[in-house]
Amino acid sequence: MAGRALARGAFAVHHRHDRAMIAGLVFAIWLAIVAGFGIDMVRRAHEGSLSFPLIVHLHVAAYTSWLLLLAAQVWLVRTRRVAVHRRLGMAALLLIPLMLVLGPATAISAIVDNPYIPDRWISWLSVNFANTFGSVFLLTAGFLMRRDPASHKRLMLMGTIAVTEPGFSRIWEPFLVARWGEGYVPFYFSTFIGTLLLVLAVGAYDFATRRRLHPVYVGAALWIFANEAVATWLFYQPFWLRSMKAMTGHGA
Repeated sequence: MAGRALARGAFAVHHRHDRAMIAGLVFAIWLAIVAGFGIDMVRRAHEGSLSFPLIVHLHVAAYTSWLLLLAAQVWLVRTRRVAVHRRLGMAALLLIPLMLVLGPATAISAIVDNPYIPDRWISWLSVNFANTFGSVFLLTAGFLMRRDPASHKRLMLMGTIAVTEPGFSRIWEPFLVARWGEGYVPFYFSTFIGTLLLVLAVGAYDFATRRRLHPVYVGAALWIFANEAVATWLFYQPFWLRSMKAMTGHGA
């Protein structure tokens, strides 16, 4: 019966390579964040600007805790400690709201506290907001669908991928902007190429192992791409810059 159901188009919940794929994806997420922010810390150390306000430390604590939770959850499933996985997953009820608040608040605070910040980084709030709201929406959906394993794990992975842009951008965004220049398409790819590749990797894996894409994956991918497209469009809109300047006390 199971074989006939799959033949008719059902999506297989499990595949023998799923553990390796998920572990590899979590490793790639961690690598992007550690490498990107490591590069940023080295640069700041050379500039003598390694002092941060409290809100930055809280932001780092919340987002690092999420990445640690994700890694722990993957490890618990790999070691068949599903009951512990479910109990630990309740930490999402604290971490997801914290990320929703601390992500935008930290970005806004950095602009408010810097009277000489360039307009580009004020407009960059469109990216900050898209990262946070796009990610939190998917993670919340993943938490609510935790009794549907195929949907749950894809939403949790995609929600985390949606917030990896700060790591990737710190690795190559300045180089890509210098090479490709400005404009909607160059901005989109120089900013979001890392998340784009990870999202496509998830879809490529599902297609290679199931010969189809999970509907939740399709919806999550479209959600991420739409958020990033809106962020790219807003970045170049004069009304967005004016409104962000007014909100952060930088005048008209």
